[in-house]
Amino acid sequence: MKKVELIISTLTIIALSMAVIIIERKKKTPMDRYLETVQSSVRIQVTSEISDKRKYIPKEIINDGGNLKYEFLSCDLIDDEDIANQTKYKAEYFIEGRVPESNYIVKCIDYDSMARDYPKFDEYRKSNHEKGMTKDEYEEFMRKHKADYTTDKHVKTKYLFIKCRITYTGGGRRDEYLHAVDVFIMRGNDLLGYEGINCYFDHTQHTSNEARESSEFFKYKFEKKGDSIECVLGCRLTSEYFDLSEENKYFIGFQPGTSYSDDDQFNPAIDSRCVAIADIPKGT
Repeated sequence: MKKVELIISTLTIIALSMAVIIIERKKKTPMDRYLETVQSSVRIQVTSEISDKRKYIPKEIINDGGNLKYEFLSCDLIDDEDIANQTKYKAEYFIEGRVPESNYIVKCIDYDSMARDYPKFDEYRKSNHEKGMTKDEYEEFMRKHKADYTTDKHVKTKYLFIKCRITYTGGGRRDEYLHAVDVFIMRGNDLLGYEGINCYFDHTQHTSNEARESSEFFKYKFEKKGDSIECVLGCRLTSEYFDLSEENKYFIGFQPGTSYSDDDQFNPAIDSRCVAIADIPKGT
């Protein structure tokens, strides 16, 4: 008997709940229900539009008077301590034919010590090469003393790899050098320096020792107008020449052409032929 009463109580509660739902629904007019449907649809549409706006669309950049259109698709910025352990960028595509060592070494000349030890060289240096010694005497001086003041030194290094789509816009079969773009280092609105593509190209057609020691390594033959390749170009930046502080920003693109009367007007942060590295998606 108790079991039957429990079942009846449960069914009664369910029936009452359904009645409440029906009553509440009838309180809403057809217009209320229509507006709810429309608002739901609008929310879905707006969300979709926001998502679409966040999609990265690479800017198409053509150098002044050039035959190549560049689109920067993705990038990686790798510190020197990580370069030897990564496996994404292959040894054969580095200009040296090997993955750089983490402890990148350069030969540094201590010109200040040379100047302290040799007054004539100091005078030559301070006078903008006009006093102290002749050009021939300077060259002979450097042959004798350069090695004594040269040391191997590790300098902080960053490697920037840019995946590009490069399209040939000229006509007919032609060899083109693909390393014309530069990487610019900015602090605020101040241009601290720049470096060209100098260490990596994964579509190289020239791998002889002579080509690796020259810009021939970055040359590519296009067969006809409209041909394009997706490739990776690499730039090595060292603290020997550049300030690599964390607060600096990097841009890639082309330097001013003849349209600029004054190079001081050039600002990669606002120039239409440059792209902020921070705006380019990270490589995968």
